[in-house]
Amino acid sequence: MPNFIQSPKVKSQISFINVILQNSKVPVTTIVAYTVLSGIANACLLSVLNSASNSADNGSVNIKYIALFGVALALFYITKRYILRQSVEIVETSIYNIRMRLLEKLRHCELYVMEFIGKGEIFNRISQDANFISQSAAVIVNAAQATVLVFFTLIYIGFLSIKAFLITVTIIYIGTTYYLHRQTLINKELQEAGENETSLYNHIEDLYEGFKEIKINHRKNNDLFKDVKDTATIGRDVKTQTGLRFAVGFMFSEIVFYLLLGCVVFLLPQIETMYTGSLTRLTASILFIIGPLENIVTTIPLFIRANNATKNIQKLEQKIDSAGDQQNKNINSDPFDFKDIKLKDITFDYLDESKESTFSLGPINFTLKKGEIVCILGGNGSGKSTFLKTLSSLYLPTTGIISINGKPLSADNAQRYRSLFSIIFTDFHLFPKIYGVENLSAEKVNNYIELMGLADKTSFDGENFSSLKLSTGQRKRLALICSMLEDKQIMILDEVTADQDQEFKRFFYTSILPDLKKQGKTVLMVSHDDKYFEQFDKVYKMEYGKITTL
Repeated sequence: MPNFIQSPKVKSQISFINVILQNSKVPVTTIVAYTVLSGIANACLLSVLNSASNSADNGSVNIKYIALFGVALALFYITKRYILRQSVEIVETSIYNIRMRLLEKLRHCELYVMEFIGKGEIFNRISQDANFISQSAAVIVNAAQATVLVFFTLIYIGFLSIKAFLITVTIIYIGTTYYLHRQTLINKELQEAGENETSLYNHIEDLYEGFKEIKINHRKNNDLFKDVKDTATIGRDVKTQTGLRFAVGFMFSEIVFYLLLGCVVFLLPQIETMYTGSLTRLTASILFIIGPLENIVTTIPLFIRANNATKNIQKLEQKIDSAGDQQNKNINSDPFDFKDIKLKDITFDYLDESKESTFSLGPINFTLKKGEIVCILGGNGSGKSTFLKTLSSLYLPTTGIISINGKPLSADNAQRYRSLFSIIFTDFHLFPKIYGVENLSAEKVNNYIELMGLADKTSFDGENFSSLKLSTGQRKRLALICSMLEDKQIMILDEVTADQDQEFKRFFYTSILPDLKKQGKTVLMVSHDDKYFEQFDKVYKMEYGKITTL
């Protein structure tokens, strides 16, 4: 079982910026240089406007200032445009790379790893968190550029008055420190809100997947909706509380800005002799940076949420990596020339989060020979599906040995072994197109569709099925067609004749199954159709995770 049951700790140095830059190919130095140039150009605009304003007070406009203004404005436009365009490309490329890397790892991880992580977390991380990072990137880049602008404007203020500079820096420092101090609690609440979103997704999935059950049982419907409502209510309360903290913080930042203006206008003239022109330029400079400062302050929560989203994605990746059982992507997947498969003392345990076994399979001793048509029967919870997943190496056994043609199965040949099988489980997924089959003939597929009595329900155009809106039994027939087209040496069919009418059952057992045997196929089938047991070479029964010959 996976060894990530104890949640991995995410390193504190992981950040939105680090991850974005690590997953992009645009030179960091170029972006930094353009950001600095943009900030300088913005600060120069302020200086030129102040100087030109002072010149206008004297009754003249110097053409030099107009030229400088034009140069600074052009430089600001060029650098800002480059930064915004590059930021979009960097972030979207990074998100693409992160998603593809995660999906690549997911498709190569073991089944129980995927099942343990769960659809809710996978969907939220790859879709919701990745989308949030993408949407917040432009705002964060603007805030970064605003930070550079504030830095150079502060230098300009220092040039005008050292005392004004010290007052400005002190008040900004106090306000920023207080604001950031509040973020510890906000971060915790944001993490809680993210976990709540995953829980809500799982409840919505229950509502969708179990709609038939809750539609027929009003009490079950109400109980499920109570859980949905309770989870949504917790999410609402946490997000409302966090939003209020943001609002109070934003209001505090505005008060700090007004306090800064008040200090410059009322306090500074008391401690330093100021000319009217100098005081006007200082006031204009502070007014000039209030907008960028507000941009920075309001972006801090967004940046923190982007950081949390980044950490959530990395937690998912760490869970996959910590399982340590991803297949070698370059491993040989050509199937064996199968003669026999033997399971010796095979066991498999489902473990909960405390590593306690919730169900044990085995020990199983079992032999499957080429060309055999084998039936397995047993009640719900007897271990049939777990046995089939272990036999096909979808689950790696806890103990015991699986051997093929007398040679033990290992990590190096596991994919070759899996390539022997085509499988239809009870919870099978029907794809809209037929994957994994080369030189696919639409005519051949449609002949199968007609053979299975589905010609008036769906068809195949060479790419996709025209419709998958079929009954459960019809979907199983379509899945059977896909399995037969894969032309694998071993077919595992889990309850494919359930939900079928008697006519099709008879057709399957007296026509399809014998034909598969003539083709030399090995079929391992879960069935309770005892009237057709004579069609099988062997019949086994499973109870409490053990298998016996019937």
